[in-house]
Amino acid sequence: MNQEPGTNVQQGENAESPRLYANFPRRLDALSVDSVVLVAFSLLVFVVLAPLLENITAARVGLVICWWVTLFLYEPVLVWRGGTIGHRIMNVRVVDNRTQRNVSLPKAFARFGVKGLLGILSFFTMNFSRRHQAAHDILTNSSVQIRNAAKAQPHHYTVGRA
Repeated sequence: MNQEPGTNVQQGENAESPRLYANFPRRLDALSVDSVVLVAFSLLVFVVLAPLLENITAARVGLVICWWVTLFLYEPVLVWRGGTIGHRIMNVRVVDNRTQRNVSLPKAFARFGVKGLLGILSFFTMNFSRRHQAAHDILTNSSVQIRNAAKAQPHHYTVGRA
């Protein structure tokens, strides 16, 4: 039985339903939310907490290490666990194309690394891929899909075959 996009079935629950691939504006919105989250975290660390620890060198060093670790782990760990804050707010998730589940932690790190190396160039492939895949998605055999079709608007996605 085929499910129409917009029914209350989340992606991956019905293998016959078409996949809803997030388009560039939706992905850019998620990236923007994540950027705001990381900027807010950075302001908390360097504007609020660092001055409080002005005379405690070891604590300041620990704080900077914590900041770097957060910057490098935020996306891969949260993608592996189901989505970053931006992904969840924008109703998208990164999916392993073979299993239709969350990507593995090594694959999430690979995606993050390729995206970091290629930067904005990674997104140019989205116009040429039927799944709207960026280069880092293609290289890791993943895609960004709508998390819950019932909450999506038609302008958020492209319908594609599995």
